Amino acid sequence: MFSKPWQIVVLILVVVFSFAGYTRLSFDTDILDVLPKRLPAVKALKDFQKHFAQDRRVIVLLSSETEEVAEEDVGDLAMHLREQWPDAEVTYKSAFEENPELFAKSIARMWSYAPPEYVDAMVARLSDPSMVDEHLAQVKENVQNSFDQQQATMEAYDPLGLLRHPGLSSLLDSDVDFQSDDGMSRILMVSRKHEESTGYQDDAIWIAEIRKEIATWLKAEEYDLSFQMTGGPVYNAEIGSSMEGDMSGTISMTALLVGLLFLLVQRSFLQMLTIGLMLCLTFLITLGMGGWLFGALNLVSVGFAAILLGLVIDYAVVIIRESADQDGSASAIRRMVGPSILWAAATTAIVFGILVMSTFTGVQQLGGLIVIGLIAGAGVMLIFTPVFLKKFPVKEAKTLTRPWFPGAKMVFGLLALVVVGSVVMFSVKGTPQVNMDLKTIEPEQSEASRALALMQSDFSAWSEENAVLIGSSSSLEDLATHAEEVHASLVELKQKGVIESFQWPYDLIPNKDNYTTNLVKLKNIAASSGKLLQSAADAGFTEQGLSLDRQIFAAFQQLPESVDGLAQSCADDALMGAFFDLDDAQVAYFSGRVKMVGKVSPEMLRAFEGFEEKGVSVTGWSLLQSILLPHVKRDFYVIFIPAAGILLLALFIVFRSWPETLIAITVLLTALLLVNVMVVLTGQKWNFLSGMAIPLAVGAGIDYSIHLIFALRRKNGDLAAVWNSVGKAICFCGLSSAIGFGSLLFASNEVLRSMGLCCCLGILLTMSLSLVVIPGLWSFWHRRSSH
Repeated sequence: MFSKPWQIVVLILVVVFSFAGYTRLSFDTDILDVLPKRLPAVKALKDFQKHFAQDRRVIVLLSSETEEVAEEDVGDLAMHLREQWPDAEVTYKSAFEENPELFAKSIARMWSYAPPEYVDAMVARLSDPSMVDEHLAQVKENVQNSFDQQQATMEAYDPLGLLRHPGLSSLLDSDVDFQSDDGMSRILMVSRKHEESTGYQDDAIWIAEIRKEIATWLKAEEYDLSFQMTGGPVYNAEIGSSMEGDMSGTISMTALLVGLLFLLVQRSFLQMLTIGLMLCLTFLITLGMGGWLFGALNLVSVGFAAILLGLVIDYAVVIIRESADQDGSASAIRRMVGPSILWAAATTAIVFGILVMSTFTGVQQLGGLIVIGLIAGAGVMLIFTPVFLKKFPVKEAKTLTRPWFPGAKMVFGLLALVVVGSVVMFSVKGTPQVNMDLKTIEPEQSEASRALALMQSDFSAWSEENAVLIGSSSSLEDLATHAEEVHASLVELKQKGVIESFQWPYDLIPNKDNYTTNLVKLKNIAASSGKLLQSAADAGFTEQGLSLDRQIFAAFQQLPESVDGLAQSCADDALMGAFFDLDDAQVAYFSGRVKMVGKVSPEMLRAFEGFEEKGVSVTGWSLLQSILLPHVKRDFYVIFIPAAGILLLALFIVFRSWPETLIAITVLLTALLLVNVMVVLTGQKWNFLSGMAIPLAVGAGIDYSIHLIFALRRKNGDLAAVWNSVGKAICFCGLSSAIGFGSLLFASNEVLRSMGLCCCLGILLTMSLSLVVIPGLWSFWHRRSSH
């Protein structure tokens, strides 16, 4: 097999290099990593999840069908879980309800850098005894007569008005809503304080432990509650497991069915085993290069394996069928079939290489892996298949003495029928639609998705109508300036009816100058707190009612003299951390929320275009569909249409004949037309991944066209000989590729299933059209040119 030692050394080095890359490979379960990385809305949503969403929390949704879920019952469960896992953080209500002292420190910190005019007004009110008495009397009247229970309660526990900071209402409204609007559900959050790993397998174990512990507790306490779980670790475990299942399941199914098909066609078990080994080497090289280049397979690229298996085995079958009547050496077989194999691999690689130009990261990676696999597969099959043919020769198969290919008249009639029928179909059923719902990427059987959907419908704070605002800057001053400008724009948008409401408390961005100005004033007022508290006590307020104000005054006294750690202390604050954060590079992030009016549309998003200039992005899962749709159209116009010109030129270079090039183009265009007809008939919609059926049908059409036209040239137009060699091979190629894509119909998410269906239809249609159209049109042109 290898006549020279250096060839063996090269093979060993390739295997070692590929295996080293394979060991670096992992699964990336983040849905956002499938989307365009450079899109501001995607980057902003990733930043929000990292800095504000606390995406490593497990959210437990506890529900009852008969009565409201009591906070005390959930509290008992929280205590039980804390006892089981002392290193876990379990939350079932606001942290400040559990720790008022922490709340007081947050309020004091907010006042420390508030606009000086706010602090001056508070100090003036508390420094004048008459104003204090007047204020206390008004508070007592409000508590007794107010119809606003929440406001009355707040004033009862804050008689001196220290909670009247302008940004506090936004902070309190931003706090997680732990109870559903109807009271029939409550949420509990569990997170690990110290995580050694965030892999999906570790998360799956962690989720299973939580599920078992909650189920055991509910049974022991005899609570009539059901529970579901969602959150980052749950999604991570579900998606990672489904990716692993999709990859192993589709490969196993494809390998089994293609193997049976190969045995049916070639009737050689040993040939099947040797080709299986060559496929393994191809996959090792592909995965190894993927490990070095990408590091991780994402939710989309994980489907490459079934596609590649169906494409690469075609090269082996073509070599076997073409060499059936050849007795030459391995090098002679390579010289005979090498051009068609290499041209087919190159042009198909060009098609999938075009996907690398997509704006969608998942499609880019999928295209890149298939290009690597096609090149590696063509090389492996050309090197090894001719050698193994000498060991396991091709068994003689039944041959046709008369061609079955239709004549030119029938072909022209068939093409006319396809065009007319397609036009009628589109006029009746409409043209294919595009679906950009990102839920199609999630596993279909997803507890995390179901629980989140319930929370979005039952908890106002989790509503899908909420969009996220997030800005960032390395300068606190710039961040504050831009945030104030955005606030003015939000007020204007609300007045115009574009948005219903918003939370954007820009005053909470740390301001070192304000801190320096306010510090002495706050410490002075705290020094006189004893008199103020005594006045409130004399007015009839209890010690319990004065407790919070007493703690806030104490926190004023403890404010540090240095301003250096202000920004970090705000980022670490449990209350302000919902809006403000710092990363390791000291880049500051500020977030808020916007509630849209009605369904989000691309036209509505134009109202926020000016925000990007101020360093603020509007994002959210509900917005991404409208944001991504223009990029899908961009991929079509900027990638696929110019690619058609490139492929036309490539075909001409291969054939060096315009008539043969036009024959191949006719097959491609007809196949694409029929694929769209089938999409409409099956009720499917194009998405950013099922659109792969277009380049795939084109690539397969090129592949089959090259094999057929080269065979027609070699056989001098002998249609029977062409069928008995390449014709059967193309049938096998089409069926094996269709099996590869068809296996994706059993994938765990809709987007892979839709791609499998569309690509399977595209392959079968392209194969059938190639065999029906090309021989007849080629013979027609050849007869006319010879005359």
